[in-house]
Amino acid sequence: MKRLEKLLLGQTSRAAAKAALPGAAINAAIGTISMGPVAGVAYGAGDFLLNYPLLRAAKKYFPGTPATMTYKSRAGEMITKQITQPSAVENVANIAGSFASMPLVDLLTQGQLVKQAQAVEPVNISQEQQIYQQSLQRQAVNNLQQQALAPGTQFQMQGIEQTFHYPGVTLPPDVARQMQQGYA
Repeated sequence: MKRLEKLLLGQTSRAAAKAALPGAAINAAIGTISMGPVAGVAYGAGDFLLNYPLLRAAKKYFPGTPATMTYKSRAGEMITKQITQPSAVENVANIAGSFASMPLVDLLTQGQLVKQAQAVEPVNISQEQQIYQQSLQRQAVNNLQQQALAPGTQFQMQGIEQTFHYPGVTLPPDVARQMQQGYA
């Protein structure tokens, strides 16, 4: 029991868990955005469960470089802390574990997360129904009266001939005559 407690709660374990959390959070966010919250939790947990032992082993066998960090506090006093810079092996293990965790989670779930994310299918409606819906939306947004459209189009069936007459615009007589003959 003491050995297990030391293994899980020791300084190396805490440092490994602290280093594994940012990658787990990033994978959880990517999973949530791309496939939903269930996939986000699965990818985040999978990343942490893969990275934690990798980082713990890397920290044990390839410890980082001790360094001193000095900074000024808000009160104005100088504070010096002893820190450990991660080794190259730790960085590679962390990055490789994060990249490998998503495919491993997909393999363990047998692709169920991907299938669940792709389960939403768009509603298949006809083009005429789409046009009618767009027309109603346009009327509602622009506070228009209901318009009669030619079937399967966005063209109005009434009112077109009135659009040729603009106050203050005089048409040449032959064009006016041709228009009157065409709409008579």
